[in-house]
Amino acid sequence: MTNESIGRVSPLLTDDEAVTLRRVAFGESEARSLRQADIERLLQLRLITAGRDGMGLTVSGKAHFDSLPRALFAGKPSQRNGD
Repeated sequence: MTNESIGRVSPLLTDDEAVTLRRVAFGESEARSLRQADIERLLQLRLITAGRDGMGLTVSGKAHFDSLPRALFAGKPSQRNGD
């Protein structure tokens, strides 16, 4: 991936927020290890939800995640919400 292709991944999110959204989608990180400012913004935008089992994507969060560019060999996000 070149610097030109990295660019802005979403007009709605900063690059850091998009990374945090991906981490929530893949269930790779505990909430305490994620950037708090990103979590607050994603919650405000209603792209993620905080549940007793951890962070998860909302329906609009999943749609937004699906619209983000993906690495060629990226895996599928975990299905923590039972979706």
